Amino acid sequence: MILTDLQKHSLKSVKGIQKYLRKNSLDAFFVADLSNVRYLTTFSGTSGFCLIFADAAYFLTDFRYKTQASKEVASCETVIYSGNVFEYLSKKFFKKSSGRPISVGVEDSLSVGSLDEASAKIFHCKFAKTSQVIEKLAAVKSNAEVERIKSACSISGSALDVLARENWVGKREVDLSAALEFNQKILGASKESFDTIAASGWRGAMPHGVASEKVVEENEFITIDFGCFYEGYASDITRTFQTGQKIKPELSKIYRIVLDAQRKGIEAAHAGVKAKKVDKAARDYIEKKGYGKFFGHGTGHGVGLRIHELPRVSRISDDVLEEGNVITIEPGIYIPRLGGVRIEDDFLVTKDGVEQLSHFSREMDYYISTYGK
Repeated sequence: MILTDLQKHSLKSVKGIQKYLRKNSLDAFFVADLSNVRYLTTFSGTSGFCLIFADAAYFLTDFRYKTQASKEVASCETVIYSGNVFEYLSKKFFKKSSGRPISVGVEDSLSVGSLDEASAKIFHCKFAKTSQVIEKLAAVKSNAEVERIKSACSISGSALDVLARENWVGKREVDLSAALEFNQKILGASKESFDTIAASGWRGAMPHGVASEKVVEENEFITIDFGCFYEGYASDITRTFQTGQKIKPELSKIYRIVLDAQRKGIEAAHAGVKAKKVDKAARDYIEKKGYGKFFGHGTGHGVGLRIHELPRVSRISDDVLEEGNVITIEPGIYIPRLGGVRIEDDFLVTKDGVEQLSHFSREMDYYISTYGK
C-alpha cells in the first residue's frame, strides 16, 4: 500500500498519542470524536473509534465501512465489530485483569452518558478524562494539511468570484448563499464548512446572520461569511461588499477601520506570540476609533478538520501561537439598525509572521465593479 501524505501524517499522529500515554502513565486512549478519529486515521466515514495502546493502535468500525477503511486507514489495525462498542472492547481487549485497573484516557468531549456506559460494560478499567490532547496535536498542521486548507480557500474564493458576476440586488440572501454553496461543490468542495452567513443592510449588524428571506437592496452593505471542506479540511472567509455607489458615510468609515484593524492583527501574529496579543492589536485599533463596544467577538480561531479549533485568538485566550497553526483574523464592527462589517482571512503561522492562505479582494466595491463590467 502506497501511503498518501495525509496517511503518513496520521502515523505520526498516532505516535504522538502513544508518547502521551507513556508520559502520563496511561495504558490506553479511547477516541470517539469523529474529527479526532479522522485526524488519527484519515477515515472519512461516519462511524468509527480508535483505541490506542503504547505499542499498538486499532481502528474500530462496522461492516458498512470495511472496504472504505481498508483504503483509508494506515495508522491503525482495522477491526470490524458489531453490537455495542463498549461490550466489544471489554471482550476483545480488556477481558483479562493485570491485577490492577487498566488506565484508559478518554476525550473531554465524551459525554457523561457514554462514560458511564463504558464504566458499566468494561471491567478492570479506570477511565481518565483528558483535556484537548488530540486537539492540541492537531492545532499544528503538517504541510499536507496546509495544502488541503489552501485548496479549500482557493475553491471558496473562486466560488465567490463566480457569484460576483451575477446581479445580487433583488435576490434573497438565501438565493445567494445557495448559489455560493453550489459553486463551491462544482469547484471540488465536499460540502460547506458551516451554514453560510449572508447578512445585508440592517442584518449586517448580526455577526451570525445566517442567510434569510430578506431581499438584497441597492446601496447597502452585505456581509458574506462562508467556507467549504476539501478532503476534510476547511476554509473560512468573510467579505463585506457594497451593492451600490450611494453608501452611508458611516458604513464606509467603519469598513476602513475594520480593514486597518485586520492589518494590525496580521502584523502582530507570529510564532511565540500570545494569541490574545493578536486580538489586542485589532481590538485596540477599533477602540481607538471609537467603535470598541460594537466589536464583541474574538479576533480569530484555529481552522483545520473543524471550522473552529485551537488556538483561540481572543482577549481571554491563554494560547500561544505556534509555527504551523492555521488561524483566522476577523475583526468586525456591528451597529444596530445601521449594519456591519467583517473581514476574515485564513493564515498559516510562521516563525516570522503569517502566510495568507485565502486570497480575495478586500475592496468594498469589488462586487459592483465586477458585476458592472
